[in-house]
Order: sequence, then C-alpha cells, then structure tokens
Amino acid sequence: MSLVSLFSRRKKDTEVSEPRLVKPKGREQAIAEINAQPIEEQHFDDDTLTSSIEVTEIQSNFIPGLEDAAILYANGRIDDAASLLQTFLQQTPEQEDLWQMLFDLYLAVDDHERFDQLALEYTIKREQSPPAWQSRLLSADLSGKEATDKTSRGQLFSIKGRLDQSQADRIALLVQAAGGQIQLDLSGIVELTPEGCRLLKQALVVLQKRHTRLQLASGALIGLLQKYVARTENRDEAWWLLLLELYQLQGREAEYDDLAVDYAVTFGITAPSWERQEQQASVQEITSAMTEAEVHENEGDVYALNGVLGSRAAMEIAALREFAATRGNIEIDMSNVPRVEFAYVSVLMDTLMSLGRQQHQMTIVNCNFMVYVLLVVMGVDQIAGVSRRKF
Repeated sequence: MSLVSLFSRRKKDTEVSEPRLVKPKGREQAIAEINAQPIEEQHFDDDTLTSSIEVTEIQSNFIPGLEDAAILYANGRIDDAASLLQTFLQQTPEQEDLWQMLFDLYLAVDDHERFDQLALEYTIKREQSPPAWQSRLLSADLSGKEATDKTSRGQLFSIKGRLDQSQADRIALLVQAAGGQIQLDLSGIVELTPEGCRLLKQALVVLQKRHTRLQLASGALIGLLQKYVARTENRDEAWWLLLLELYQLQGREAEYDDLAVDYAVTFGITAPSWERQEQQASVQEITSAMTEAEVHENEGDVYALNGVLGSRAAMEIAALREFAATRGNIEIDMSNVPRVEFAYVSVLMDTLMSLGRQQHQMTIVNCNFMVYVLLVVMGVDQIAGVSRRKF
C-alpha cells in the first residue's frame, strides 16, 4: 500500500473558524496540508513516485465538527476541542455523535462537573437518558462484582518495556502507595539496565519495610534476570541484587542461597543475608495463583495499552512488539488510553505496518470517540481494524 493511496482523501466542505493547528513536520505536516483544502487527488514531487500510481480517495463519513475536534484534542487543545463541539451542538443539536464525542471527552479528562452539566442539557434537548459517568481510572469493561473484585485486590501498578531511569516517576508513585495493598505486575518488562534495577530494588525494600500487602507477578522478570546474570559481560551487581530481592520476597530460599554463592564468587564480597519477612508466604501464594490464572492484563491475544500515547510511550510500543512476537491475531485494547498525540500516530502506524509484514492480524478496540476519529482520519483503519467504545 503506497503512502499516496493511504493518505489521499476527500474532505467535506466544512469551514471551521479555528486557529491554524501547529502540526509536526515531515509526514504529519504533509497530511495536515492535504486535509486543509478540498482535493480531488494528490501527487508528491518525488522521483520515486510515478504517474502510474493509482490514487484512491477515501470519503469521510464523519459529520462536520468531529474531525476538527479530534485533531484539536490530539494536539492537547482540550478546551478548544470541547468549545468546537459545543458550537456545532448549538447549530445541530440533533446530531447524536456530537453529544457522544463531548461526553467521551469529559470522561477522558475526568471532568465530572462538565459531564453532569452536559447530561442535564442532553436530557432536556434530546429527551433521552444521558450516558452514565464512568471514571476512566477503571477499565471500561469492568462492572458489578468484577469491578469490585478488581479494586479489592489493591492498587494496580504495572511496569513495562525497558526498566531504566525513565521509569523513576512511575516507581516513585509505587513507593508513595506503600503501606496499603498493591498489585505489582512486572511481567511486561522486556529489557533491563543497572539504573532501573536499582530503582526497582529500592522500591521493593521500602514496600517491605512499610508492611505493604503485595501481590506480585514477577515470573517473567525473574527469568529475564536469570539470563542477565548468566552473561559473563554483565558484571554490575544491580542485576544480582534485584534477583536476590525477588527470591526473598517469594520465599525461595534455596534459589537465594545458590545465587548468593555465585554473587560472592563473582564480586568477592558476601551477598546480603537472608531475612525472613512476615509477608513472604502471602506474596509467594499470590504470585503462584496469579501466574496460573491472571498474571497479566494482556491475557490470550489481547494487549492492553495504557495512558496517553505520545513521546513518552516508547516502552508501550516495545512491549507490544514483544507481546506480538509469538502470536498471530492480536487485539489491542485502548480502554485505558485517554488520548493519542497527533505526532505519535505515525509511530503507531509504523508499528502496525511492521507487524502486518510479519503476518500479524491487528485489531484496535475500545477507543474513545476522539481517538477513534483520529485513527480513522489518519488512515490507521486501512492497516488494522479500528472500533470505538460504546456507552
């Protein structure tokens, strides 16, 4: 599929009195310029493209206002996106999609007050029941007993991708939650650095000292650490100390003793002594149960992305690639993605095209309305199936 075929499209003749968006340079800038005016077909002055290339036009099916609001939102201009939707609602209050996108926007930014105001207006003008408020802090598919069970197991923290200094803020949040009940999922870590290992090890020590009731999913991380310490070139003690800490947390004394001997031989110093913790038995039991049944949010062939996808989300994409390596059909769940940055769409597209070349079938599900429109406008739906979350 050529870039010309993918991105050339006809835009509806809708004029919106909005300031010109500042788009990223490169391919995204070219796309923005194409979208800025009605066109029949588009050719790029590039020696690699010839006049024999067939241009396919993609007709937009979105009502006026949705595309512009989605792009404003993707650029971080949330208030402008909301104001634009409100303007179009005043002109065409019968358009249900305008209401639904504005409801979804307020959900995504966790603005309960404005959501309630819109719900009242919706009830009066549409004479229908408005959508129910759902905090975006919980997955959209959780309800009833399942949601209660999920939250009763404590706060969920997951660390994915590369464990390095960039994880410092997330690990700091984990430490702040010490003393309560925590689900800690480390199974998404695919690469290690000494700095990251030290940060995580120190955090685990704090959790123990503050008697945190810890539910730990670390089987994959332990396997990765075992490979790292086995490499003769890895002579930084950080890998070893983190592995010793995990063995102690899980009460695996025999493995701890064997590694402690290797540590002493390798570094010429005695390893930290085994300290039996009161919580070790419960951590081991929970870890075993989670490993067998519910160790990861990404069960089967479903991979859950989380948080705003932007310049700081490289680890999410790296983890997705790792997850896809041994799978065929993959469903990417965006229930917990409030926003995809405009400049990041090309990264997502490149990832999807790369996985497609590796014979993976990709489907993106549970997008909020703004993310859904953005992905369709940018042509992601030409690479993978894209569907939005319903209220």
